[in-house]
Amino acid sequence: MKKKPLVIAMAIALSSTALSFTLAAEENVKPVVQGDADKKLVTTEFDEVLVSATRISEKASETSRSVAVVGEEQLAVAQASSVANALKNEANITLTNGPRASSQGVEIRGLSGSRVLQTIDGARQNTGSGHRATYFMDPELLKSIEVLRGPASSLWGSGALGGVVAQNTKSAQDFLAPNETFGGYFKQGYETNGSRTKTSGAIYGQQDSIDWLLNGSYTDSNNIKTGNDETLSNSSSNGSSGLVKFGWQADEASRLELSARVNKINELVPSNPSAAASNSVPLVRRKTDDQNITLDYSFNPANNPYLDTKMQVYWNSTDYDEDRITKGQLDSTEYRTVGINLNNSSRLGNTLLTYGVDGFRDTIETTRDDSGQVGQRPGNIDGETTVWGAFTRADIELTQTLNLDAGLRYDSFKNDSNNLNLSSDDNELSPSLGLVWQTQSWLTLSARYDQAFRAPSVEEMYSSGTHYCIPPIPGFLPQGLCNTFATNPDLKSEKARNKEIKADLRFSELAGDDELALTFNIFRNDVDDFIVQQVSNPWHGIPGFEQTTSWNNVEDARLTGFEISGRYRIGQTRLAMNYGQTHGEDRKNGGDIEGIPANKFNVDLSQGIMEGDMKLGTRVTYVATQSNTPDDFKVAKYDDYTLWDVYVAWEPTMGAMAGVRVDFAIENIGDEKYQQAWQTLYQPGRNMKLSARYMF
Repeated sequence: MKKKPLVIAMAIALSSTALSFTLAAEENVKPVVQGDADKKLVTTEFDEVLVSATRISEKASETSRSVAVVGEEQLAVAQASSVANALKNEANITLTNGPRASSQGVEIRGLSGSRVLQTIDGARQNTGSGHRATYFMDPELLKSIEVLRGPASSLWGSGALGGVVAQNTKSAQDFLAPNETFGGYFKQGYETNGSRTKTSGAIYGQQDSIDWLLNGSYTDSNNIKTGNDETLSNSSSNGSSGLVKFGWQADEASRLELSARVNKINELVPSNPSAAASNSVPLVRRKTDDQNITLDYSFNPANNPYLDTKMQVYWNSTDYDEDRITKGQLDSTEYRTVGINLNNSSRLGNTLLTYGVDGFRDTIETTRDDSGQVGQRPGNIDGETTVWGAFTRADIELTQTLNLDAGLRYDSFKNDSNNLNLSSDDNELSPSLGLVWQTQSWLTLSARYDQAFRAPSVEEMYSSGTHYCIPPIPGFLPQGLCNTFATNPDLKSEKARNKEIKADLRFSELAGDDELALTFNIFRNDVDDFIVQQVSNPWHGIPGFEQTTSWNNVEDARLTGFEISGRYRIGQTRLAMNYGQTHGEDRKNGGDIEGIPANKFNVDLSQGIMEGDMKLGTRVTYVATQSNTPDDFKVAKYDDYTLWDVYVAWEPTMGAMAGVRVDFAIENIGDEKYQQAWQTLYQPGRNMKLSARYMF
C-alpha cells in the first residue's frame, strides 16, 4: 500500500437536533411473507455473528440467548477508557466500581464481580482478589466485545452465573485485504477530563501462510473531575498494553495461532478504588502487571462433517504490588491460571453436536505486611483451585422452522489451602434447554431454561488473620478490639435457575433502502445460596464479645426483568434504542435486595454524510430513580439523571486523506453531577474526546 502524508485539519460545529420518529403500519406496507424471504431477509449490518460467547458461530437473531455485541466501529466511536465503559450503554449492562477506569467492572442483570465470567479470545480470566481490578484489556486492542446476558454454565462452567463478557482481540487479517502484505497505524488521543492522553499503534503483515501483528498503547491521566467541576482526588494513573499475535495457516484445514499480551497499570488510589480514602481505606501505590500467553489450534477439513476441532492452552499471570504509603507496609498478591480447552463439532444429519472437555488450575499467594500493626492484618493466603469439566451441546433442526438446543455440563472442583492444610471438593451439573421457532420469515420466538453455578473461591473459604481492629478506648476498651476471619470449608456454590422468553423481529425495505430490527427478552433468574461476607456481632465495642468475619450462604434472590432493543436504518440515517429493567427480591422475606441497577433507557441517532465518509451522532441516556432499597439500607433512594453526548467520526475512503480517521465526542454535555445506584462516588463530568489515526 502506498503511504500518504498525515495532514489533519478539523473544524467541527455541532448543533442539537430534534428527533421525531414514527413507524406506521399502513395497508400497503405488509410484513415480509415467505415468498419474499430471499429478497427481504438477506444478511445485513444488523446480523452480528457471535464468535466465542456461545462457543459456536451463530447470528444474534437465531440464538435463544440474550446477547449484545459491540463491534469495532462502536469501539472506535466510543473511545472508551475501559471494557466496562464500552458496554455502559447496553440494556441491563451496568458499569461498576466507580469512575476510576482502571478498577471498573461489568454488571449484568444485577450480578457482577466473579458472578460474571470474563474471557479473552476464549481463555478464562479468573483473577479476583478483594477490591482489585480484574478487567485489564485496553479496548484499543479489541475488534469486538460480546456479552451473553443470563446464566451460561452449561457452556462455560463456574462463574457464568450472570453472564459472559467475551473479548476478541484484533489480528492482521482484520486489517489487511487478501492481496495486501504489510500495514500499520499510529493513533493519538486526548480527553479534557483528567487531561488523559493515549498513544497507540500497530504494525502487521501476512505472507503466504504466515500472518503477524504487534499492537500497543500507552495512557497517562491526571485526576478526573466529577460533575460541577469537582476534582476526585487520587484518580490519576498511567498504563501500557501490548499484544503480539503470530498465525500459521498450515493448510486449508489447519491453523495454529500464538498470542501474548501484557497490561500494566500504575496508580495511587484508595485500597478500595470505588471509595474515597479514609482511615479504614488507606492510600495504596498499586502496580498491576497482567500477562497472558495463549496457543490455539483449529482443524476443520472441508467435506468432513464430523471434524471441526479447536484446542487451546493458556496461561494467565496477575501481580498486584502495593505500597500502603500511610502505613509503611508492602503487600503483594500473585494470581496464576493455567488452562486447557478442547472441543469438536460434528454434523450428524439434522443435528450439530458440540462436545469437549476443559480444565484450569488457579493459584493465589498473598503477602500482607503487618509492620506497625502486628497481629492486626489479614493472614497470608497460599491456595489453589482445580476444576475439570466436560460438556456437550446438541443443536437439532426439528423442522424447517423449529430448532432445539440442549446442553449439559459436568464440573468437578477442589479448593486447597496450603498454609492452613485444609481442602474441600464438590461437583455440579449444569443443564440447559432452548427452543427457537421461526414463526414467520420476519419473526423468531424462543424460550430457554438454564442452570448455573459459581464455586466459592479459596479466599472466601480460607481467609484468616485479622479483618480490622477498633483502637483502644480509655475506660471502655483499654485493649481495643479486633475482628478476625473465620474459615468456612462448608461454603456451598451459588446456584441459578433462569427462565427466559425472547422475540426477534427483522424487516427490510419497509420504506425503501431501510432495515428494522427489534428484540424483546423477558427473564426470571432464581439464585440460591448467595455468598456474602458477614460480620458476626454487629454491636461493635462491647468487651467480651468476640467478633469474626466469614463468607456465608445467606440469601436466596429472585431477579426478574426484561430488555428491549431496536435499530432502524434508512439510507445513511441510523437510530438505535434500548431499555433494560431488573428487579431483585429476597425470596425469604419478600424485601428488596442490594445492588440491583436502576432502569435505564438509551437512544442513539446518527447521520452519515459526504457519501458515508463522515458520521454525526447524538446519544441520550436516562437512568430512573432507584428506590427499591432494603428497609434498613442507609440510602432510601438514588436520584434519576439524564446524560447527553454528541460525536463525530470522519474517515475518508478515497483521495489524499484516505487512511486517516478522526473521532470527536463530547460526553455529559450538561456536566451533570450524578451518582449511580449503590455506588459511593460521583461519575465523571463533562469530557471532550479527540483522537486521530493514520493507517498505512
